[in-house]
Amino acid sequence: MKQRATLIAVCLIAVPLRPQEHSPSPGPSANSQTFNEVSLGERLAREYEQQVGLGSTPELDGISRYINTVGSKVASVLPSGLQYRFVFDPNPDFKSAFALPGGWIIVGGGLLALTQTEDELANALAHEIEHVDLGQVSRRVGELAKHKEIEKLEVKEFFPGYTKEEELACDLNGQKLAAKAGYSPAGMLTLLETFKALSKGAPEEASDNHPTLSERIAQAEPLSKASPQSQKPLRIP
Repeated sequence: MKQRATLIAVCLIAVPLRPQEHSPSPGPSANSQTFNEVSLGERLAREYEQQVGLGSTPELDGISRYINTVGSKVASVLPSGLQYRFVFDPNPDFKSAFALPGGWIIVGGGLLALTQTEDELANALAHEIEHVDLGQVSRRVGELAKHKEIEKLEVKEFFPGYTKEEELACDLNGQKLAAKAGYSPAGMLTLLETFKALSKGAPEEASDNHPTLSERIAQAEPLSKASPQSQKPLRIP
């Protein structure tokens, strides 16, 4: 599944021309749409687990609990009250994460291997949380539903990234969200710098559809420098 291995370049962010501000998603009891999206997200997450053959071992279960602990801490400062759930895929080639409806988020083993601090992990998870909280995933569901029944939606339809402005908004708001939860916003910057280093100086092509790593790093720098905090070490069991 080569698409999974390239998603982090699609998922992490510089200042949008008109940054999306938080428009709190309704809580689970607010309306049936949220409930239906949670159910849809759970179905898609379970289908993903089956497709890639995710199993259960004490080690993997421990890592999954740790990711859920960090992600839940970040999500807890949102006003929506939506419970976020994180599914860990240990595939080392999956250097990314992606959001499903209703707060379900798939996290790749390759991404976890590249994170050097808990703050970097928190910022990466915050980015994915923002795809949900800013309504981007819900809008994708709405667009897809124009062409097929909700029951027939597939997990692969949530692999692609979003528009340049949407991705930038998720990085910017993700940094703020992680900081509000007690993590250093510099975690976003250092993680992006790691991905930049991995590119080994490969030229970046400017695009109106997606931000470059250089643009993302430029966005992450001001907040990182304005809120100097030491980063916490990863505590993977």
